[in-house]
Parts: sequence; structure tokens; C-alpha cells
Amino acid sequence: MTVWRITGGEGDSGADVPRPDRAAPRYDRVELDSALLRIASGTGSSWLRVTGDVDVSNAPALTRALHAVRDRTPGDLHADLGGVEFIDVAGLRALIDGADDLAEDGRLLVLHSVPPHIDRLFRLIGWDETPGLLLHCAARTP
Repeated sequence: MTVWRITGGEGDSGADVPRPDRAAPRYDRVELDSALLRIASGTGSSWLRVTGDVDVSNAPALTRALHAVRDRTPGDLHADLGGVEFIDVAGLRALIDGADDLAEDGRLLVLHSVPPHIDRLFRLIGWDETPGLLLHCAARTP
């Protein structure tokens, strides 16, 4: 089951997101929880934490999350990829497109804790040079 919650703050009805309890507090959050992928961002935060597998089936969800955070916060957008175990070209493309969108406004998509296999893919394809994208730091290896 996929659960999406993108709200606009305390006054938002969350109408696009089915929730059984409408009386529950609402937060300015971006959150996705599905079988393969989890995306979370705190209230008013420019950070996203991405965990799981990103593939063609859920790359549009990553794009939606990037757009939601971009539209809610000024400045650069930060994504922690430390928990991403697998990413395909559709997932990489979602990140590249997000970086391109941000670059148009003079902003960056900064990727943190990039696992070595993802860092290698970006560099092999040549997308590490994409305007608006910064591969900030690699994930720590045990």
C-alpha cells in the first residue's frame, strides 16, 4: 500500500490524500511510504530522506516529492540517499530533472550520503556534471 502525504501546513485539508482520520494534526510535510520506497521531509525542511529502491515504478513519486519540497522552501534542496539500495536510470533521471528545474532558479539539488554504486553510475553516465546537481558526500562504508 502506498501512503502519500503532502500537506500545505496547519490549514491544509489534505484533500488529495486519503486519510481515515481528518481530525489528525496536519504538517507541512512531504512523505511517501510504499513497499519499495520511503521518502520523508520534515516541516518546512529543504531536506528529503530517501530509502529503499528507486525504479521506473516509483520514479514519478520521487519527482513529485522533489517538486513539493522545491515549491515549499527557498534555497537549495538537499537529499540524503544513504538508504537507497537500488536505483535505475528512471530514478537517476528523476534526480537529474529535479536538478535541472532547480538550476533554472539558481538553486542546487545537493545529494548527501551517496552510496558508492550510485556515485559510480552518475560518473559513468557523465551526469555528475549536470548543472544544478552537487554530489556532496559519499556514504560511509563500514
